Amino acid sequence: MPWTPSVPVVIEQQCVPGAACPNGAASPTGNADAGGEVILPDTPATKPDVAPPASPKKGLKVGATLRGRYDLRFNDVSGSGAKRTSSHLSFDTLALTADYTSDRFFGAAQYRFYGGNFIYGKSAGYREYPGEVRFLMYAYGGAKLTESDSITAGIQPVPFDDRYWGSSILDDLAFVYGFEETYNLGVKFRHETSRYRVEVGFFPSSGPAGGGISSDSSRYSTNISKADSYVPDGSRNDERNMLIGNVSYTLAATKTVKLSATISGWLSTIHNFDTRADGSKRIFAASLTGSKGPWHAKTLVARQDIDPRNPGRNDMITVGGFDASYNIATKGTYVFGELGRSIDTGSLPFNVTPYVNYGRFFKDAAGFKDSERLDIGAVWSSKKSQRVKVYSEFLIGRNDPYVGAGQFISGAAQGGDGRLKKSILVIFGYSI
Repeated sequence: MPWTPSVPVVIEQQCVPGAACPNGAASPTGNADAGGEVILPDTPATKPDVAPPASPKKGLKVGATLRGRYDLRFNDVSGSGAKRTSSHLSFDTLALTADYTSDRFFGAAQYRFYGGNFIYGKSAGYREYPGEVRFLMYAYGGAKLTESDSITAGIQPVPFDDRYWGSSILDDLAFVYGFEETYNLGVKFRHETSRYRVEVGFFPSSGPAGGGISSDSSRYSTNISKADSYVPDGSRNDERNMLIGNVSYTLAATKTVKLSATISGWLSTIHNFDTRADGSKRIFAASLTGSKGPWHAKTLVARQDIDPRNPGRNDMITVGGFDASYNIATKGTYVFGELGRSIDTGSLPFNVTPYVNYGRFFKDAAGFKDSERLDIGAVWSSKKSQRVKVYSEFLIGRNDPYVGAGQFISGAAQGGDGRLKKSILVIFGYSI
């Protein structure tokens, strides 16, 4: 969740984000490492700080979430390249949400406003007002065909495993690569019983880009996109005709224990705007999700193979989100695991669920450094009103675009500096 987006116009004697700065030139962000690379701060948080308003039994419910954030970055650098620790207390986002349900039909939509904080600063080409970066997160409608079957159309979560894999406000490292919590435009069928679930969807395209200064990255999900000018070896691609689905089966279920297994697949076409050739994307995953009393756990393995048909390098492809773009490796294997526990806080006015999760992307390309992230965090929520929720996280990453200075552009592709980076992120929000 963190970065400084691109500069729309290159100012004389300043370097473009992601590019090497000439001797004596200033970094547009004011945060450059000793070699001149622009340091991109933590990205905007992904999950809602509180869940969208619960769908009413019948009718329409409209809600809003206002969210702030505190960042403590242990591996930042100054404009002169000196190492430093920086802290920021700032606005994060405003989310407007609508939910509708009836005996037969249902629907939901959410629109988000970002900007006006240290992530979207003047040095990066922004005018620093809330709403300068904005986009539709999701908007869909559907019908209940039977008690077990439903169909949904619109911009919606794709059915690749579960919508969220862990407890982190950042999601996990899979969000960086674009296969966790992804919202695309299409149609989805769902069949669910007490024992198993089947979901399959066809998505002609990703969701539309919103307002911002990037060429194609003002959106919530991490989607394959057209690179901005500051991305070295950036590509110009588009993902089309996605066939995505999963099958989940409950292996065990008692009053206190539940264990389910899920397999997922993602097949799509990758179009390159320069070569006009069509490549492919193939992702397959298998996971186990379990709970026992207050404990919960999940483990997942996924395999990604992308053939982008780029005019240049095919071992990486450009993706984008939150109004900035970066490169990821096209081929590799991802592993993830989380363990957490809800704690009985007694008479205290809040609930708390601490957790720890770890994800690593093993890259196939020779010389590419693996990306990894360890997240030790807790989710806090108010008992009485259930309107306040706080995420507190200690993040340790290596070659992770979202953790530490100098990793954003290439960390998920060939890798960054290969060093561990640390940061603390606290997201706090209130919903009505």
